[in-house]
Amino acid sequence: MEVDKMKKAMKKALVIINENHSLMTEQKQILEKNYSSIEFLKVPAQGWKLEEMRSIVEEISSMDLKGYYLDIVFVSPVPYMIRELTRREIFFVNEYAEQTNMFVRVFHNDVREKKELPDGRIISVVAQTGWQLV
Repeated sequence: MEVDKMKKAMKKALVIINENHSLMTEQKQILEKNYSSIEFLKVPAQGWKLEEMRSIVEEISSMDLKGYYLDIVFVSPVPYMIRELTRREIFFVNEYAEQTNMFVRVFHNDVREKKELPDGRIISVVAQTGWQLV
């Protein structure tokens, strides 16, 4: 149990989520269980322009992560940022590679629930439970 506390103390989360979205209860519990510190980066409802995203990626990538690990957790998808931050998990120069202590993670859920609409159509929606941080 002490090892789990030590691991948690060394891990921080930067949660990227659209300002119009919110975490589900199970997602909150997963974050609280796994991280000593949780910060939120709210994506504006209208999104960011490419140059803004480039700047944010640079800012995140240049954070001083000495002594801890940073998990960048995407709740709301921002494809360009997911790609760029994943590329920066490992720093490469020529034949030299170094771990950056930064990891990209996403919430995933295999569970779907059926919901009947007022017009009788049935749709599948993501369930409230069954979330995993991958």
